[in-house]
Amino acid sequence: MKRVSYKNKYLETKEELEFERERLRNTQKELSLLQKRFKEMKNELALTDKEATEYLDCLKRLKAEFENYKKRSLKEKERIVKFANEDLIKQFFPLLDDLERALESVKGSKNSASFLEGIKIILVQFKHLLKNQGVEEIKAQGEEFNPYFHEAIMQVESNEYPDNLVVEEIRKGYKLKDRILRPAMVKVNKRNNLSSSVAKKKKRKK
Repeated sequence: MKRVSYKNKYLETKEELEFERERLRNTQKELSLLQKRFKEMKNELALTDKEATEYLDCLKRLKAEFENYKKRSLKEKERIVKFANEDLIKQFFPLLDDLERALESVKGSKNSASFLEGIKIILVQFKHLLKNQGVEEIKAQGEEFNPYFHEAIMQVESNEYPDNLVVEEIRKGYKLKDRILRPAMVKVNKRNNLSSSVAKKKKRKK
């Protein structure tokens, strides 16, 4: 019967144990390295997500700005088209004023019927041309004074009319769409409060 050497068995077992311990230490090191790498990748992924969100927000802002730019450009283009003839139309006004004054000057004169009719035709055609371009006369006489539409060059005092009423139009005003090309020159009424008070007192005495 072969005799067992316990010393050899002990040494073999010890050697195997040391080997397993070394392998366990290596495994722990690898695990530690994997955990560290996993943490780094997790941080990198979080940073990538943050950058992607920032880029997406930036892209959304750029898209919104571009849409606003397109809208502004379209509005500006419409405005340019809408008022493209403004300067040309303004040059017509003095001629229109002269035609109207000429028409007024020959009214009631003898042998002026044909001339008067010709002037009227020209004036009607001219006004029709302006109307087709979107030009309108500004209402003045009988209207309440509005500094946006009217230019007051004279003030009259009368209790026959309401205060701040346009009593006479000196020169016509015109507008193109919603833009004032030339305000109407007008006379504006200012009620005489003193005369009005005197008149009221006289009525009371009667």
